[in-house]
Amino acid sequence: MPSKLAQQMNALVRSHRPQPTTGQGKADEIRAYYKQGLQQIRGDRNMHPDRRRIEIAQLYATTRDALAKVKADQVQADRDTFAKLERRLWGYDDIRAGAADRATIDTTIRDAQDRAAKLTKPEQAARALAEAEQAGDTVLARAIAARANEQDWGDVVQDYLTSRPAVAELYQQAGDIYHRQTSPQGVMALQHIGALGKPDELRGLHDQDIQAMADPQDTAA
Repeated sequence: MPSKLAQQMNALVRSHRPQPTTGQGKADEIRAYYKQGLQQIRGDRNMHPDRRRIEIAQLYATTRDALAKVKADQVQADRDTFAKLERRLWGYDDIRAGAADRATIDTTIRDAQDRAAKLTKPEQAARALAEAEQAGDTVLARAIAARANEQDWGDVVQDYLTSRPAVAELYQQAGDIYHRQTSPQGVMALQHIGALGKPDELRGLHDQDIQAMADPQDTAA
């Protein structure tokens, strides 16, 4: 996928609202347990204030680390999924799998990619795609669409997707991930996964100080 990803994945993406990620759901659940934990600790009137502060530090440190892991897992999952979607969108595994003569189909793919690489204007690509579609040349059509996607020729990509709803759905999924990775809103949403405000009892303390309170043996080591 190019940096702009066909101008934010064309109108297909601009008109779509990405669904919350698994990471966002997990983070919200973790923060809910965190709030419950704070309420329980604060509600224990028999606990010494110093002990209360230590337990809050332990709860905060554990929750912070859990949210950091959820965020890292989400980033890695997005990278892995995006790579798989790219391969399904613009690769030829499906065509190779059904080919009786692998050498012949590989030659056909290379020829289609070479022809697509020579397209320098969106108007050329649009005409070439229309001709490939009319001829039933799915290999060439995919190569042209891939070239259009690389060059941010959104209208050409849209033409390719219009008659392929299943492929358009994959493209939309890739667009959701791209949006999360690059747009201001997506980046903020990702940062929110790992966000955790410090409780009043720990205000003014750095995370390393809180960690020392939560696990003094680990800090000393």
